[in-house]
Amino acid sequence: MADAIEMFLEQHGPCLTSKVSEHLVKVLRLSPTTARKRVSRAGGEVKRLAYLTFPRKARFIYLQNDFGSPLYWERLIEALLETNSAYGLTIAAIRQRGGLIPAGHFPIACGAPLKQLKHLSPATIFERLDQAKLLTKVQVPGLGECITLTQAEGYFDGSTLDTKARLITEAILLAAVRDWVRNLGLGSYDRVATREGNAVPTVGTFAWDLTAPSYLGPMLKYDKAGAAKPGFIACDVLLGARMSEAGMRPFINKCITLRRLRNVGPCIQIFVASSYDGKAFELAKRHGIVPATPSNLFGQDVAEGLNELTSILRNAAGSVLNADAFDSLFKKLGKIEGASIQLRGTLFEYLAADIARKTISPDVRRNRLFKTPEGLEAEADVIAVKGQSSIHFVECKGYSPYALIPDKYMTRWLTHNVPVFFKETKRHPDWRNLEVKFEFWATGQLSEQAFDEFYAAKAAIKASRYTIELRQSSAILDLCEETKDQDLIGIFRKHYMRTLGVGPAGKR
Repeated sequence: MADAIEMFLEQHGPCLTSKVSEHLVKVLRLSPTTARKRVSRAGGEVKRLAYLTFPRKARFIYLQNDFGSPLYWERLIEALLETNSAYGLTIAAIRQRGGLIPAGHFPIACGAPLKQLKHLSPATIFERLDQAKLLTKVQVPGLGECITLTQAEGYFDGSTLDTKARLITEAILLAAVRDWVRNLGLGSYDRVATREGNAVPTVGTFAWDLTAPSYLGPMLKYDKAGAAKPGFIACDVLLGARMSEAGMRPFINKCITLRRLRNVGPCIQIFVASSYDGKAFELAKRHGIVPATPSNLFGQDVAEGLNELTSILRNAAGSVLNADAFDSLFKKLGKIEGASIQLRGTLFEYLAADIARKTISPDVRRNRLFKTPEGLEAEADVIAVKGQSSIHFVECKGYSPYALIPDKYMTRWLTHNVPVFFKETKRHPDWRNLEVKFEFWATGQLSEQAFDEFYAAKAAIKASRYTIELRQSSAILDLCEETKDQDLIGIFRKHYMRTLGVGPAGKR
């Protein structure tokens, strides 16, 4: 009998025990119970996956020779998705997001309750998928700790540019959804929470990208004493690839499970995606979920602005920023509260990288994460390596020229970032003998305390070790003009200088 099982696995590849049992019932005319027992007792070359369980006690089995092969991973993922298990839903969610997701977003995307009887938690799901070597955690510059598929070739190739662009654009989209909920009175104005805050928004036992309690009449419930209990608004967002049926299922599972909780009030559940395929759209509608898009919520201008921003963020690392595109973004997205602030800060890093590339060295890197042996971490916004002579670290603070930059940023740069960068530079085989220069580029205003702290540190540092410099708007404009790039000069003058072209007041 073991030979029959091995022959089936040789012909069809790794699969669930239920499929092998069905084969034995059909071919050898065994009873279902006898077939299941014989499969469960199979040994020799037949192996079982130890860490994952499937519905109706099925197990994933394979021949020893197939372990770790492309077919092994392909069939395992198929089995997880076919059984609609929490593991399969999790993998579907990460695949829909390009194979890479910030660890903090994992509880939101996977669709599992944070803590609920008879349900696997996100932490347990990750632990078991990690044990099965399907998921792993990685440190990604600019994103921090992320979770990625480890064995799904083609879903994550190590490039994080698309993920970064998507997350920045989604942050602005969430700000727009927040304003929409507030302005329509769908949720309590001061209690709209998004994933961009300090805590993950929750409704019931689930995490979401955006939540708000709702006091609309149809959403209220009353207890025996007559006190009103609010309902909720819950929303997730995902921009980029067209939403597939498989990608939609984790959200559907989350919504359905939430509705079964007795102590949670009515909840309007919304998903905002760039677009949907037919099956995904129908699935959402069938389960009473609002399948929205940026265009049907906010109009074509905002939708186009989000698309343009994603495109610029994806392409800016290797191309010149276009002034017209820059202006278009502020025009289309500026109506969203807080969007201009976020755009100015995000895009200033790209401007700074372009300036450094044209004035210091073509060898420019962005968002490089450094970690000392003691566990201290710091991320450099822009690094420019000038041949065998010097290395430049640029800290970017792209603020409105009228805004005050919090003192804490100067303090952390001087007392934490600079020491970490310097220590790691001296450990780097290609950088240890280079002259090291640190620069703080600020387009907003600095307080007297920040100036005093900077100049005190500058006076105390031995120039033979490294140097620190402060560049404000007028000094940065000088660098822009040195590039002779009229687009770059125009962008900086318009969006980072005072109206009359005068930089922030302060010491030089």
